[in-house]
This record gives sequence, structure tokens and C-alpha cells, in this order.
Amino acid sequence: MSQTVAVLGAGSWGTALAIHLARVGHEVRLWGRDCALVAEMSQRRANAVYLADVNFPPALTSTHALDVALDGVGMVVLAVPSHGFRHVLETASVFVPEGVLVVSATKGLEEHTLLRMSQVVAQAAPQVREVAVLSGPSFAAELARELPTAVVVASA
Repeated sequence: MSQTVAVLGAGSWGTALAIHLARVGHEVRLWGRDCALVAEMSQRRANAVYLADVNFPPALTSTHALDVALDGVGMVVLAVPSHGFRHVLETASVFVPEGVLVVSATKGLEEHTLLRMSQVVAQAAPQVREVAVLSGPSFAAELARELPTAVVVASA
């Protein structure tokens, strides 16, 4: 079932996940905080900083506006570094539609609290009821280049 997905985080992992999701039929909005990078990605149809040799599928657009990225989405994938995870989620939470699935694709623990990212979701966006965690052994470049990649998704 195709849906609109917001991927928050335009680093290598977020970009690779956005590319994959668009390739398998979803409309994807890739959000990045760096306006210059987002403008370049929109023009080049690739992320020159992280995955320069992988072009964006037609169903992938990029934006630096959280309200645009999250408007009417059915799923949110958070792929920002753990040190910025809470801030991005707290800022984005006012735009996250009710009933949406939030997938944490961020590795690590929150530095000062030692919380898992799924626990940070519960604190920073308490309206979110459905949370899943995506983890691997995986590499962004392998996923983006359609090489065999293993990941695991877990949810309560």
C-alpha cells in the first residue's frame, strides 16, 4: 500500500532510506535542516554531500520546511543524529498528523539521559501512539545502490 512518507534527516542514512522508500512506490518528502543542501538536492536530484552518485527517484522531493514535509503523511522516519533527535522531534511534533507511524532509524542513545530513541519519542511527542525502531547491520551506500542490506524493525 503506497503512502506519503516524511524522512527527517538528509544525511547518508536518511537519504538512502528516502531513496529506497520512493523506489518501492511511496511519495517521499526528505527534510533537511541545511537550506543550502536542500536547495542543491532539489536542483541536482541527488545528495552531493552524502550520496552523490545516486539520483533521486521521481517520487522523492526535498524540503527544509517541517510543515511541508509532514503535511498529510502516513509515516514519519526519523534519521537525524541522536544528539539532535529530541530537538528535531519536539520542533516537528506540532506538524505530525494524529495516528501516524513514527519510525526511529537513529542509532545510539540520547547523551545526557541515556534513553533509547523510542523512549525520546514518547517524551518529545506524547501524541504519537505507534513507534517502530529500524536497526541493522547496514550501510547507507549499500541500500542506496540496491545492494543486499539487512535491517530489523521492532515495535511494541
